[in-house]
Amino acid sequence: MADKVDKLLRDYFDGTMDKQIKAREMYLHFHNDVDENVGGGRAQYKFNNAVESQMITLEQDYELRELNHNKMIVEFWLRDINDKLYNMLKCRYGDNMTWTEISLKLHYSETTLHIWKNEFKRSVGHYVDL
Repeated sequence: MADKVDKLLRDYFDGTMDKQIKAREMYLHFHNDVDENVGGGRAQYKFNNAVESQMITLEQDYELRELNHNKMIVEFWLRDINDKLYNMLKCRYGDNMTWTEISLKLHYSETTLHIWKNEFKRSVGHYVDL
């Protein structure tokens, strides 16, 4: 579980999660099975609901919903943390710094940093679908 939360935080801080969401949306936009037949052979009162069908496809896609849910949970927990913890997470997961480098940069012991990290991962891990 901890490795999955680590990967989730790494994907969030380095921008991979946003790229995955955008890529999935683009995939669904171009791989739709909506018949947009404009020519003959069509019933007189049959409407073409391509936009509505596309919106339903985006809302019902499991992978896209899961990515958006995980992003929302991480952003929710990041909103209320203090700057020290945010900077520690950003250094570790965004900049790929070692714990020693983070300790020297932020002036906290590695033990304190690990305690903060573990508390945050535990709180996020309860709500994330992994």
